[in-house]
Amino acid sequence: MALDVSFTRTRGLEPELAKIRNKQLFEDAKMNTVGPMPVRDFMHDFLYVPHPCDTFDLLSSRGAFSRVPARTDTSEALCGDLLLALNKRTRNKSRCPGFMFEKSGEPPSRGLGDMKPDIFCYATGNVDAVDASASPRAELGYAELFIEVKADPSHDFFVDPPNATDDHGQDHDFFPHCGDVTFNRRRNRAFGQHISYVTEIFARQYRVALFTVSMSGSCARFLRWDRSGCVVSESFDIRKYPELFCEFFWRFSQTTSAVRGHDPTITAALPQEEELFRDALRAHVGYQLGIRDTELDHAMREHYEPGCVAAVVVLRHGEVANADNLHRFLVSRPLVSPLHLTGRATRGFWAVDASTRRVVFLKDVWRSSAIEMEGEVLLRLHESGVRNIPSVLCHGDVPNRIPDVEYEIPRAEMQCSLVGEYCGESWVSAVVGSKVLVGEYWHYRLVLSTIGYGLARVGSTQELLHATYDAFHALSDAHEHASRLHRDISVGNIVLVREEGSKIRRGYLIDWDASCETDDAGEAVTVGRAGTWLFMSNRMLAARGVKIKHTLQDDLESLLYVVLYCAFLYLPHNLSDEELSRTIRLLFEDAQFVNGELAGGEGKVDNAILRTYTKPVKFNAPLKEWLDTIMDYCDPRPRLQMGDLDPWTQLDLLDKFWAEFLQTHTLESNDRQAHDHPHVTDKYEADDEITQARRRSPVAQSSSLSRPGPYGEANGSEVSENAVRLQAYA
Repeated sequence: MALDVSFTRTRGLEPELAKIRNKQLFEDAKMNTVGPMPVRDFMHDFLYVPHPCDTFDLLSSRGAFSRVPARTDTSEALCGDLLLALNKRTRNKSRCPGFMFEKSGEPPSRGLGDMKPDIFCYATGNVDAVDASASPRAELGYAELFIEVKADPSHDFFVDPPNATDDHGQDHDFFPHCGDVTFNRRRNRAFGQHISYVTEIFARQYRVALFTVSMSGSCARFLRWDRSGCVVSESFDIRKYPELFCEFFWRFSQTTSAVRGHDPTITAALPQEEELFRDALRAHVGYQLGIRDTELDHAMREHYEPGCVAAVVVLRHGEVANADNLHRFLVSRPLVSPLHLTGRATRGFWAVDASTRRVVFLKDVWRSSAIEMEGEVLLRLHESGVRNIPSVLCHGDVPNRIPDVEYEIPRAEMQCSLVGEYCGESWVSAVVGSKVLVGEYWHYRLVLSTIGYGLARVGSTQELLHATYDAFHALSDAHEHASRLHRDISVGNIVLVREEGSKIRRGYLIDWDASCETDDAGEAVTVGRAGTWLFMSNRMLAARGVKIKHTLQDDLESLLYVVLYCAFLYLPHNLSDEELSRTIRLLFEDAQFVNGELAGGEGKVDNAILRTYTKPVKFNAPLKEWLDTIMDYCDPRPRLQMGDLDPWTQLDLLDKFWAEFLQTHTLESNDRQAHDHPHVTDKYEADDEITQARRRSPVAQSSSLSRPGPYGEANGSEVSENAVRLQAYA
């Protein structure tokens, strides 16, 4: 998984934030939960075995779980008897051939963020690897499934209809809110914890789906998770119906790894491929950052974990599956790991093309079926002459398998989420009084030949203003030549690329999957907000932002906030650490509910009118002049004095000012100063003591609003409202 700023632990899994995180996971997941599905239907649909009667290596189920108590005082007491029954085997037979069940190792502390599931299921070949691993959470990296055990049947997350044979599920609430507030809180917290395990396994493994088992006393439920939510089986007593429990694990053992949820398009790299990956990546990192030796060794840790290199297959969109169209890329440590169960689940890697040895960027996401492929958008933008956007090497949806023969893989054989297909079944119950409607997501990969470091690695005032000017050209070209708005201008979505013959790294505007076309008035055809909360315009942050259309001026205002944000965090000024934290919080993070709608931007409005947060700050003179000029353009008051020549809507005027400014001003070329703030993601200046102090600081909790982007820096392109709600819970 992606590492934090000090390279000492996983980014995003802060134990101290586990309670808030689990509550958010629960709120997001409960409306994506479909059930209760009849148990045999569950096994038939999700664990299909061609010859289910061929059970010669399966132990008899008669009395298999008779020693498991119906209820106990503690879950530990139930786990012992359950483990003995699951691991029972003879010379030729077992409950789950090829797999073993083990109690999870006790973490060093029993804090919420350190907890693990009660029982793990491993492939027999991986048991030794778990024991030998130095990782404190290795179990979640190797688990095939897990069983979470609660002591009593009354502790079940869900409530089945009184009569399981009725086909009136929508009249029943699968997740009722009872009168016992304490019970509701404990149940919700327990389900959130279960979801957190699922989310971490998805982040640590290359998975399409995951099976889990929830035990409440001797009553069991099967759950199947994917990127759209969860399908839950009916509850049944394993003492009364042991054959169902035994059949589930037998089917699990007899089916393929792909059916068990693993991605068949990703395999372990060969030893020679790992060597190729390491050498090619080291050369590229050294060139992009201008470093070597020990500093380069440190920088490599962001992209490479020895012994953990995988080969990822990408099939070109719309092409037949043959040797020319199946591309093999080598990856290791991601720059960003997906820390939410549902949605896009973005992973981003610096990758190496196994055939050309070229270093590229590989973006792995689950895209909504209603949204265009980002690769197609980028190709059209290039055709329209849009400058400073990344070049597409290949892209396409991910197939369920790599075929042995050459043929065009139909859409039905592409990896997609399945939960939504069951929402209309008669057995589906309501959740919190509402009908469950779940979206559909398709697994998608995009490979870009343009690769660099995010704007949070900016080295100087000169580089900041040149790179954002490049991004301005991308915005204006896309609007004028392709009738398209980006809608997610952020620090993580502008990358710095060192190119031959140029002293200053160029800025490229990436992450166009939130973009949309414009109508005849130049406004977005899609209504509502999109993008990263920290950098949204005043207009879009207002409560009415959910009902209005995005414009180019909103993107330009976001670009101003990107420059201002980087100036606060990465360039010299006179603010103390406390003043800086307060300014970032009030100017960029402000959020509250107004008439039931999430809203913000009060700090930005105050600054636009009174310069409340920028006037007291002493930046270097040229940067201060640029900021004051652009803020005047953005401020509505000067427009009244300029007649029809409003620079904020006249791109030529803004372009002319910016170009002349860069030509006529001498800008600092080496004045980076990374300040002590939780949002700072500078890998080379991070001090361990400072980092630890940040983690202890309450201010650090607000950093949830700035999530890692596809190039590894603060972004939040998947953001935003989920992240803001997370802060609201805090």
